[in-house]
Amino acid sequence: MSGVTVTAPDPLSLFSRLRSVWAWKDTKVLCLVFLTTQLLDVISTHRALASARFEEGNPWLADMTNNHPLVVFGAKLLAAVLVLIVLLSLRLRWRLRRAVLTLFAVASLVAPVTNTLKLAGYL
Repeated sequence: MSGVTVTAPDPLSLFSRLRSVWAWKDTKVLCLVFLTTQLLDVISTHRALASARFEEGNPWLADMTNNHPLVVFGAKLLAAVLVLIVLLSLRLRWRLRRAVLTLFAVASLVAPVTNTLKLAGYL
């Protein structure tokens, strides 16, 4: 043998990586803004659909949203959490991670703001 040892990856490495990234205050704030806007999107979409003035724009989800809205909205929130976990687990430099999280947080504002403006009659 040449003396080279191969070690198995640490099973807690992903968890410890997420914990160390989560320790940054700006990361926490941006993640919470992203998740809050996703929740606001779910709430505003539910209110819009419940008003009967609007219908689901995605034809693939329209039937499922009408029949099982909690399943669709729960899946949307779960997908948002999974996106954050994947994003935080990537080995990105601090500034790039902050820029990407900021982009996700700002982009996720579009749907709840649009839904609210439509409900209020401005759009």
